[in-house]
Amino acid sequence: MHLFRSISRLIPAVVMASLLVACNDPRNVATICANDGAICADLNTDEWCQTETNNLISSRFEAKGNTNEQAQYRLLTALSGFQECIKIAALIEPRSHPELKTLRVAAMLSTYDELIALEKQTLSSNNPYILNYHWVSHNNENAKRRFIALSTQQSFDDPALYFAIANIYGNNNDQVIANLLKGISLLNNNAQFDNSQLDNDNNSDMTTKLLYAIITTYMHKRDYPLAYLWSQVAIISDVENINLGVFNKHKITTSEQRRLDTLAGKVAEQIETQKFTDESYEQTLAAVGL
Repeated sequence: MHLFRSISRLIPAVVMASLLVACNDPRNVATICANDGAICADLNTDEWCQTETNNLISSRFEAKGNTNEQAQYRLLTALSGFQECIKIAALIEPRSHPELKTLRVAAMLSTYDELIALEKQTLSSNNPYILNYHWVSHNNENAKRRFIALSTQQSFDDPALYFAIANIYGNNNDQVIANLLKGISLLNNNAQFDNSQLDNDNNSDMTTKLLYAIITTYMHKRDYPLAYLWSQVAIISDVENINLGVFNKHKITTSEQRRLDTLAGKVAEQIETQKFTDESYEQTLAAVGL
């Protein structure tokens, strides 16, 4: 115990400064640790894994006494993220303070046990975020089946969930496209991004992921006109690294490209103005014979 108390005094000034920012915020990690030391007691206090540590402290604080499954999901991902970082840090031998390795190893073991316990506790959950966590993290087939079933029974308000479902369907191109379209229909909806838990990326990054995915899927289907259409939508939407060179004249004629360019402008505008739906997309294609 004396060793751990001694190590806790070795927090660098730069770390302390970061912890003290916005100290009046009850969710700030410095305030949390001051008010409830147990939340922070088993974590390493040096600069390694600082972002992951802060995220874990905040997630523990939120989940404490909170039965909300979103809080449990955030704790799951925070613990998992911390584990990924601390496993590397625990292998490093600090020269100035070799005793820090002891604290890192202790933090790794403690949070690993906590993660395993929470994973067992959430195995029966039907929360879509938790179901996807168990599928992605452990290839849990039961969780995957329940996640797919849930996606057919209700509508999600987070495009990241549809992106996750699309990834599950893999080589079933039609199902992949159907779910990507549902995800795209939710883009630019600022309200839902306030609650997005599956993907911490911002709106622009999710737009990029969805548009890359739908272009790739149409290419797999060898549906070059629609792959070109979505490539143009991506360019209009400021997505980078779109290669139109693959659509040479042997795949799409110049006149057809001009027609698709016009159509892409309409689709991009629908997405921007939140008027895009999978139904409107089908109607748009049908109107021009695609």
